[in-house]
Amino acid sequence: MLRCGPALCADAGPLVISVPQGFEGPTRDDGSGGVTIAWIERHPASDVGTLLQVSTIDVGSSLDGITRAQAVEGANHYLLEFLRGIGHSLDHFEFGEFEQVSIAGLPAARVRWTASALGHPAIGVAYCVLVGRSVVSLQTQDLGSEFTPAMYSAISAIEGARVH
Repeated sequence: MLRCGPALCADAGPLVISVPQGFEGPTRDDGSGGVTIAWIERHPASDVGTLLQVSTIDVGSSLDGITRAQAVEGANHYLLEFLRGIGHSLDHFEFGEFEQVSIAGLPAARVRWTASALGHPAIGVAYCVLVGRSVVSLQTQDLGSEFTPAMYSAISAIEGARVH
């Protein structure tokens, strides 16, 4: 990992992300056909904190030669799949309208969500972008009903990611 100004640059599949100061990690999980890398900024005197996570699945040649419109459609499709995984472990999971954004100059989808986790309100934002032969999901989440400063730092890191 290399230093990127005040942050740490980390390889996250086909992307490089500047991990904000205060986030510990990474942890890595190779499973379910992909790789998940995560960092956490812990809340003081607590075992919980703000999550910054990047999951990458190599889907092979199925993304070769897709158009920009197909990349937008694919990002929306896969984001919905990732949301199903996020919502599976939470109660009262709801998400808003998908937004079209850009990550590393590529079309991406973004959605905000709310839920309950361990009896507490939870909030997050999830993204999906297709990079080369990979589907990449990026997200941040935390307990509470409003975005925290650490979440805004994670969002900036996600939206500032670049292709490796």
